[in-house]
Amino acid sequence: MDSLTVSSSMLIPSASNVEITPAMLGVLWGVAHELDRLRIPENYSDAKWLEIPAKRLRNPDGKNDNQWLKECLNRLMGIKLTGEYRGDEWAAVILAQWELTSGGTVARLLIPPAAIAAIRAPKTFAKIEITAAYRLKGHARRLYAALADKKHQSKKTWHEYPLDELRNLLHVGEKYPRWADFNRYVLSPAVAEINDYGTVKVSTKPSKIGRGFVGVRFDWQWKALDEARVTDEENERHAAARRKPSGDGSAPPLTDAEATRQKQITADRDAWKAWEKEHGGNYSQYLDWKKQNA
Repeated sequence: MDSLTVSSSMLIPSASNVEITPAMLGVLWGVAHELDRLRIPENYSDAKWLEIPAKRLRNPDGKNDNQWLKECLNRLMGIKLTGEYRGDEWAAVILAQWELTSGGTVARLLIPPAAIAAIRAPKTFAKIEITAAYRLKGHARRLYAALADKKHQSKKTWHEYPLDELRNLLHVGEKYPRWADFNRYVLSPAVAEINDYGTVKVSTKPSKIGRGFVGVRFDWQWKALDEARVTDEENERHAAARRKPSGDGSAPPLTDAEATRQKQITADRDAWKAWEKEHGGNYSQYLDWKKQNA
């Protein structure tokens, strides 16, 4: 059985109380597919009734009736979602109501807003990954790419790099031969950027032999859905306003050039949002479409 845990590669990252069966996961995949087909955004503010052919939610190799489907739906009504979003606690269920209509051939499922956000979480994480790939600079981008590769392979929560390999990875060469300087000017700023823009929270632990530093261990954990939503919102903001309350006057005044650039960023973002709403694709597809129609 699979646990519903905090992972960007699984559905319902905020569920806390349920062990699910493959059949239940199949139902969730069917729900996710229907939300995709209807282009329902992750920030949808209302509960949504879905009408899905019952056979799509059943095991194709199983019995041709709804006995086990009804059991799965009843169990899904018991999944509890919990979280804390910008200081406000919340709780919900994954499935609020279900009906089998048209002689049992159609399943009508009522999905609450919080459940829609959770089911759509992989798209939220993917969007943050794309943002990080473009926003991160130099050392941070190289390190993020390396860690992303590791976390998608067998190393799910940590990896240790020998110091020489890490220097080569970050293209440092002979610069910063002292560990203190390398850590201060290269490694720590790169990790801080990744934690600010990316999908994982990364920490480092240097390893020593005697008095010399010989490697660095990286530990990471997936951001929870609510943390990812905050990161997503912050990634949309101007760099001067990141992590600052809206309208508090703490961001420095913009020069004319910066104001023009901010207007262009806003226009580009609005164009991307409008295209996404109309076409339902991802950012990479939008860029390809934009090039083709330039």
